[in-house]
Amino acid sequence: MPFNSNTYHANKCARTAWEWIAKAKDVKRRAALGTAYDWEIERIPFMIFYARSDMHRSLFFRRLRAGT
Repeated sequence: MPFNSNTYHANKCARTAWEWIAKAKDVKRRAALGTAYDWEIERIPFMIFYARSDMHRSLFFRRLRAGT
């Protein structure tokens, strides 16, 4: 099967989105334990924003691949 750039970028964006979600969950867990720094807690909304953006970008590349 030939290399498809759209599939590659879709998978890459999805992977980075899940990494942002994991980072946000880790900070929330540490915040509940009281070990997270204040500047980390303030970054949680941005982490979620980046994750959502990457998921939207992943869907965009998948639609390009499908031709719709």
